[in-house]
Amino acid sequence: MLSNSWSNYSPYFSEDSLIAGFTNRHFPYTSANDRSEFAKILKLDYQKIVIPKQIHSSNVIICAKAGNIIDTDGIITDNKNLVLSIQVADCIPIYLYDTQKQIIGLIHAGWRGVNLGIIENSIDKMRELNSESIDIKVLLGSSIRQCCFEVGPEVAELFDKEYQEIGKSDRMQLDLQSIVIDILINKNIQSENIVDIKECTCCSDKYHSFRRDGDKTSRMIAMMGWQS
Repeated sequence: MLSNSWSNYSPYFSEDSLIAGFTNRHFPYTSANDRSEFAKILKLDYQKIVIPKQIHSSNVIICAKAGNIIDTDGIITDNKNLVLSIQVADCIPIYLYDTQKQIIGLIHAGWRGVNLGIIENSIDKMRELNSESIDIKVLLGSSIRQCCFEVGPEVAELFDKEYQEIGKSDRMQLDLQSIVIDILINKNIQSENIVDIKECTCCSDKYHSFRRDGDKTSRMIAMMGWQS
């Protein structure tokens, strides 16, 4: 059923008109129209969607208008007419909300982007719009977790060993969520304002997972915006 094909993250932000959602593998629409149909379900303006072309970078853009954005993995806006969207299939979808300035953001955070500084860049972009760290709430959506996130030595060496457990052979199990949370805290985000959904996309057949299913897998859509 359609009601079981997406998760409602809105209550975590305690703002009635701010809507945040996340599809799962049972979402019935194809990539040609999944974002517009999801916006309609969330009662957001499907004609005002921001769609970044994601490249696993640290690039974060402040958005002033709807449409496609090239080579971007983070989008921030203070324009309440816009609907933000990203796609993921194991990477962490990160939702940002400044409770005072009513600035919102969506970040696509895989290990490459985290290593390159996308978390720091995202908070800095919000500060460009006069956000104060103490006012920013953060939600880490469903994503691959340490139980399934096995990396080789070339990736493991990029991160502190405190975030790793020994895997098979020369592999390590990486806790990317804890890395992100600690970066946020180092950027003066209050720990009580950070929520981790703690669902593993690879463990659960509820979600698409690139690590589990390979190139044939589809993507989940994360979306955030204001109802008029």
